[in-house]
Amino acid sequence: MDSIQETPTRFCRFLDESYFTELHRAFLHAFSDYTIEFDLTTEQFRNHIGLNAVDLASSVGWMEEDRLVGFTLNGFGNWHGVPTVYDAGTGVFPEFRRQGISLKMFEMMMPLFASKGYRQCLLEVITTNVKAINLYLRLGFKQTRKLSLLNCQSAAEFSVDLPTGNIEIREIGDADWSLLRTFWDGEPSWQNTTDAIDRSRDKKCFLGAFSRGECIGYLVFSANVGRISQMAVHPKHRRLGIGNVLLKTMIEKMSSDHFPQVINIDTSIESAMTFFTNRGFTERLSQYEMLCPL
Repeated sequence: MDSIQETPTRFCRFLDESYFTELHRAFLHAFSDYTIEFDLTTEQFRNHIGLNAVDLASSVGWMEEDRLVGFTLNGFGNWHGVPTVYDAGTGVFPEFRRQGISLKMFEMMMPLFASKGYRQCLLEVITTNVKAINLYLRLGFKQTRKLSLLNCQSAAEFSVDLPTGNIEIREIGDADWSLLRTFWDGEPSWQNTTDAIDRSRDKKCFLGAFSRGECIGYLVFSANVGRISQMAVHPKHRRLGIGNVLLKTMIEKMSSDHFPQVINIDTSIESAMTFFTNRGFTERLSQYEMLCPL
């Protein structure tokens, strides 16, 4: 069964590529009153779909009189080694809310994904969105951690001298993830995983800090806009200004029309939170990461 029908003109169904343009318009309208601006261009919306491994044929729409008024964008992959469905955006038009549409979409799709071998569903929800949080709790989701969106709307503050001498900053071609993972203090969120970065590599700038030919730190960001996906320094080379020079290089490369941002950083990673806070980044919003077994 690939649809739920309440009436001949009111029903839930799976979508496909032919819905892309209508889905883009629906996305903009559904998030028009969102806490942060989601005014994505057609290209940015396509990038959002690619970054999050969204399959339009496995995404769900709610139809009213053949008009798409609600949707769930579903991405697919492995999360900590487990086959996972990722909710890359669930939205309902403001005028159609409080009718149980989101609940109906989840009740339709979750059993079907379970029958196809997916074992869990992952999503993020803004911590102040109480209605959505209650819906997800009702569906069986549990909070796994708190994530933060940070931005820096003034000149970044570099409280220590930038390193000098034999530190070289250059762009990285093919990333040695087996090495770079050893720099981590925690796990990235879905849209910042190594898989997500590899999927969107043509939209990313990958900087490495090298000492005597050895990579000792790196920073991955969305080219031009300065949105940081990952940043880490080898534990033995911290507090030497490596992070400062990586961040400074990114700011020099990005467009002056944008502010540096960090998307969905795990707030429990104290080293990273302290680094960005000390350089003038502040929290714009926070989200709960939530997980539900299927």
